[in-house]
Amino acid sequence: MVGIRRRVCWNLFDPDRGVTLESTVENRMVTGLDLLFLEVNNLEESLAFYHDDLEFEIESHNPDADPPIACLRAGQLRINLVQQPETMLKRGRGAHFVFGVEDVDKLHEQLNLRGVPVTPPKDEGWGGRFVSVQDPDRYRLFFVTWERSR
Repeated sequence: MVGIRRRVCWNLFDPDRGVTLESTVENRMVTGLDLLFLEVNNLEESLAFYHDDLEFEIESHNPDADPPIACLRAGQLRINLVQQPETMLKRGRGAHFVFGVEDVDKLHEQLNLRGVPVTPPKDEGWGGRFVSVQDPDRYRLFFVTWERSR
């Protein structure tokens, strides 16, 4: 379990019972799945599917980047498509799961203390500071704190 904290939502004194009643909410550091980062064989084919067929909004498209990349949005979910056909041949590669966290540096420290192999925190050009770990099947899990402007 990743960093559970308790936060008091309200405090109320009950004079009939002589006790203070307290409501708490478990607040996990992981705030949700924010981004799907998909490595694809053909960027243009995948972009046509997600945009034309599924009607996802294109936020950016850079076919001349190394590697070629397109960023899309479906509601609150962001999807990055990156053309990297060579990684599709390796087990556990091709899809990245990106989880939003409140403080990626704190999470990095906690994972290190638990002995979990984790990459150092890194700022990326796509708007977040992240760390990553690899699951037993070699899928890479990213944990990101987004820039405040998001």
